[in-house]
Amino acid sequence: MPPGNSPAATRRCRPMMSWSLDVRTVILLLFFGNLVTVGILSAYTRDQGAARPYRLFLISKLIQAAAWALLGLRGEISDLLSAPIGNTLLFIGFSLEAVAFVSPYKQDQRLETLFAVLAGVGSFAFWVFGNTPSQRVAIASLTTIALFGTAGVAILRNHGTSQVRRVIASSYALLCLVLVFRTGSALSGPAETGLMSGNPAQTAAFMTMFLFMLLGSTGFLLLMKERTDQLLSEAHRELQAREALLTNVFNTSSVAIFVVDSDGRITLANQRMAEMFDRPLDTLIGSLYVDYIDPLERAIAQQRMLALLDNSNAFLKLERQYVRLDGTSFWGLLTGARMYDPGAMAYRLVGVVADISDLKQAESRIREMAQRDPLTGLANRLLFSDRLQQAISVAQRDHSPLALLYLDLDNFKPVNDDFGHAVGDLLLREVAQRLTACVRHSDTVGRIGGDEYVLLLRTMNGDGSAQAIAEKVRQAIQQPFDIENHRISISCSIGVALYPDHGGDELTLQRSADVAMYLAKRDGRNMVRAAEAATPTLPAG
Repeated sequence: MPPGNSPAATRRCRPMMSWSLDVRTVILLLFFGNLVTVGILSAYTRDQGAARPYRLFLISKLIQAAAWALLGLRGEISDLLSAPIGNTLLFIGFSLEAVAFVSPYKQDQRLETLFAVLAGVGSFAFWVFGNTPSQRVAIASLTTIALFGTAGVAILRNHGTSQVRRVIASSYALLCLVLVFRTGSALSGPAETGLMSGNPAQTAAFMTMFLFMLLGSTGFLLLMKERTDQLLSEAHRELQAREALLTNVFNTSSVAIFVVDSDGRITLANQRMAEMFDRPLDTLIGSLYVDYIDPLERAIAQQRMLALLDNSNAFLKLERQYVRLDGTSFWGLLTGARMYDPGAMAYRLVGVVADISDLKQAESRIREMAQRDPLTGLANRLLFSDRLQQAISVAQRDHSPLALLYLDLDNFKPVNDDFGHAVGDLLLREVAQRLTACVRHSDTVGRIGGDEYVLLLRTMNGDGSAQAIAEKVRQAIQQPFDIENHRISISCSIGVALYPDHGGDELTLQRSADVAMYLAKRDGRNMVRAAEAATPTLPAG
């Protein structure tokens, strides 16, 4: 690190500003060398994303160039600018350069604080205690030794396996040795410490600093390249580990995962999909995805797939029936989304199918339990009301009649009293079976009370047809029942109401059938009674 000199000495040395190998020439080389390094580094960092180490190194070289410019103008500008400020800038530049070398490594970030402290202490000592040229030389040299000696030790300790880092550390060591020699020379011969004194030892020291600049800049770029390669290698290994994990998840997943191209063909599928669809995995690849969907849903599935490919924000989630190789079907929950395949430069559909057959069966059982009479399995009041509403809507549209039968067992209570409720329940089940046998599959039989049943007969051909079926039901119930070694004989009373003759809505039609059944029981039981055309009212009492 250069010391200060008197103006007189500088003036005596002005003839040496020729391009001979003297101190001023070396300083000029250091100035231009740092500028060239900045230019090369700027072009290089443009492709490197201007990472922090590169920015620090570039800034350090700019500061060093400014410092060498001030030192090279010794005698041309104020002594305050040339020597103290120039050397202070060198301290700062060298500190940033040392930080740049160790900053890519997290374990060395604590050294950044140490470098800042060393530069601060050196600058303070240079300004406060550098009263003579010898003192300034010693302080500058010792500060530089501390900075680069610490950096060299850190590089060797943490990165000693790399030949590039060994070269860098060796250049640091060479610089420190030269500075130690220069410090000793300054303390032993103060008269020879002037900046432009022409002392061969001083010229050699500055020449060493020039060589250090070249070697350090080259080493830094090589070091950063190695670090980049190391990070890329680590990223590659991490990517391979993630790919292995994803492959394992893909192959061992409990759901079917597949990819479909723009033509609707499967390009990728996991083993679970082959198992779920009961097909060899190699036959799935290249086949049309819609071929595995229920035929009734294929057209709409194709439309949804095309719409999903055209919409970047589309997300598909629905329940769908799929077909296995043997022709059996199962329910699957499909989740699909669009993704871009950079390799094919086209969009793909990624689908996930979960087998929900058990869930659908459970839902069906729950729904059945909610809509069915638990004793007989017939439609309960809720389901029967829904069926009646639907039938009335169809009859209104098609102008077709329908019939509603209300049935009540006669003298059912004595059965429970004489034989017990268990036998009574078995009797109610037998009645349900006989009622179901008397009507068509399109008709509905329900149980809406203890011994009360309802029958919905669709598309009846007038009153006579409904009356005939009601009479058939009455005769069937009149036949004896053999239950638990007991022969039980009962009868029933039936009320018949026709749509639209006896009611144009659900409530009116039900009331008509109910009143007709009541009249049948009142008139002697075990008979069929048709509703009256007028709006009925319940009898008094």
